[in-house]
Amino acid sequence: MLNVIIVDDELLMRIGLKSMIPWEEHGFVITGEAQNGKEAMELAQRQAPDLIITDIKMPVMDGLELIRKASSGYPDCQFIILSCLDEFQYAQEAVRLGATDYLIKSDLKQEHLQSVLHTVRKKASQFRQTPENSLPTGQYKEGIGYLKETLFKELFSGFRDDSDIMKSKESLHISLTPEDVLIAKLRVNHFHELRRKYVEQDEKLLRYSIVNIMEEIIPRRWNKEIIVENSSDYLLIMNMPDNAADSPAHELLGPLLGKIVTAMQEFLNISISLGVSGVSSGFGGLRKAYREADAALANLFFEPASNVLYFDSSAGRMKRSRDSFLITREESAELRREIDAGNAEADLDQLRQRLYNEGVTEQGCRKAYLRILALISSCFPSVPELLAEGQTPYEHMLYEEKLEGLHNLAIRFLRQSLSHNRELVNVPQSYADQAKAIILDRYADDISLQTVAGQINVNPSYLSRVFKEETGENFIGYLTRVRIEKAKQLLKSKAYKVYEVASLTGYPNTAYFSKLFKKATGVTPEEFRG
Repeated sequence: MLNVIIVDDELLMRIGLKSMIPWEEHGFVITGEAQNGKEAMELAQRQAPDLIITDIKMPVMDGLELIRKASSGYPDCQFIILSCLDEFQYAQEAVRLGATDYLIKSDLKQEHLQSVLHTVRKKASQFRQTPENSLPTGQYKEGIGYLKETLFKELFSGFRDDSDIMKSKESLHISLTPEDVLIAKLRVNHFHELRRKYVEQDEKLLRYSIVNIMEEIIPRRWNKEIIVENSSDYLLIMNMPDNAADSPAHELLGPLLGKIVTAMQEFLNISISLGVSGVSSGFGGLRKAYREADAALANLFFEPASNVLYFDSSAGRMKRSRDSFLITREESAELRREIDAGNAEADLDQLRQRLYNEGVTEQGCRKAYLRILALISSCFPSVPELLAEGQTPYEHMLYEEKLEGLHNLAIRFLRQSLSHNRELVNVPQSYADQAKAIILDRYADDISLQTVAGQINVNPSYLSRVFKEETGENFIGYLTRVRIEKAKQLLKSKAYKVYEVASLTGYPNTAYFSKLFKKATGVTPEEFRG
């Protein structure tokens, strides 16, 4: 295995490189990373790298100066330059100084990186020979990691005790100490959807990337271990810093976990949830901490506006024991009457509140809403078979990760069933009214005049004209107004980041959303929130 140091002052670039390929499978192991040439030289003195991948323009010490200094001290070390298109003259200078190759940041792809690394390996074989019977560094580290993960998993399952941690602390390089230890359990949201997109190799890279982001963000002074339970669940076990004994865990961890949530969204485009245990003293408390983190994570199902929950909070430790929720015959009959009258949404709102207040478990809530879907279906001669993405309402319900999501799904199914049956009985509805109903239902999707016209089987130009005549407003103006009003509601709740509000109201481009919002309201989304 060849040891690699990555040097770049941009966090995103370092994470992107580390996550781009499975390095060990190509014969490399990343032993360190630095933000500038000075930090890289300090790392090199401890690690004697075989390859340094470095940016050119960096503060303190740039890439060219790093190559000059490292070349004299480590003659067998190779260099790959990370260059922008406007830095080509510097890349040429780096090659003259002995760099093996350079990569253009804006056009960096897996195959480019793999090709350059193949060249590096061929040159390295001229410098050193690895004995046939020696264990490569990457394989050694991988073996240590597997044994460490197995040890902690068996501890949480009850097959090991805290004495096994102490015995293995040195041999498995466990950095934790027994004092003030806690566990944060991270779960990738909507993982079933991600799994459909990833082949096995990509899923392995996703796990690798998630671990890398956590390692990058958590300060090095914090003792920590990251355990991969499976592709969707990760355990962050760590000691609270020495100066944190008198501070509540959420005050210290809040900003840190918030950065992890944001980084996962920005770098990997995934959302995550975190359940955090209380602080325990001694490795003997780790099993209890694991149960607390798991319980807090499970209770996030009931918290619509949060993606981090602490067991020490009342919501985090709330005990839920009711696995079933009875909807009486009288309640069912009343709900049917309200559905027929078109007034059932208030009843469903009350149902959701009862499920929350009466300690019903997640499984119990899912069963209750399955019964609600069945009841809605029984009220109509015909109901829509599919919702978005070609899935039935029941398939959607299996994968919803919040009580609020189940509730919104039931409301959506009710509205679509009402609309579907109005069409069946030929209740007159103008094209403009049909378009408005579609907008109110699908404002968060990528919809346009053309897609809506196609859905109601009318010419887009004709729809545009009659929409303006009937509403006094053009189609885009009405769509924008609906989205901005919904955005205001979301911003007032303070439960979502601005980029999340943009996405939830049909604007994947946050900058464009902010521009439209200010044009409509006179203030930016941040100013509106206050």
